[in-house]
Amino acid sequence: MPLITQIQAVTLDRLIYRSHISFESAESRIRSSIQNGPKEDKPLQQTSSTPNPATRPTDKSFFEASITPKLGPHGFMYFTEFNHGNWLRFYTPPTSAIKDPDTGATKNLRAIKYVLGNPLVAITMLRHDLDAGLSVPVELYLVEEPEGGVKVIWFRPSGLVAGYEGAKSELVDAARVLDVKLERFVRYVLAEEGEGTGIGKL
Repeated sequence: MPLITQIQAVTLDRLIYRSHISFESAESRIRSSIQNGPKEDKPLQQTSSTPNPATRPTDKSFFEASITPKLGPHGFMYFTEFNHGNWLRFYTPPTSAIKDPDTGATKNLRAIKYVLGNPLVAITMLRHDLDAGLSVPVELYLVEEPEGGVKVIWFRPSGLVAGYEGAKSELVDAARVLDVKLERFVRYVLAEEGEGTGIGKL
């Protein structure tokens, strides 16, 4: 059978939110919210080549019971991260290695991409389109700004999940719920001191 290829155009937004808070504060808020459970038990990352009967979910109830304790107050759990700042410093590109105007010393900007999600939210989309699994869990990119402060960059989930022509309305609606949850989390992470970082209604 010959290879069949297809190109689907998608419409999506790349969002960039900025704040004057420190990188440390933003990073701390992310970690304190999404790293709520033990990292040792990773039922979503189990494969047939790495069986672990003690942690492998055997049914829906078992699976949900293993997920719920790991969800943070904003409804997301930690999957993994990619600390680009850790290795970019070896190459000192002009995008991340900046000169201090007063001392002339080189400062390496920090940048971490987080992968986070919620399988109990993901199922609301995957039940309408199995291909939605390409776009969940979601990603947030926390970047230190040269002039101080930070920015968070992410793609609006509904564009990734349902931004193609002919997407089911039920899929679009489910993805938009994730849009709202993720934006609310980003606003919490970037809230200025005095604005409050209340969780609010999820």
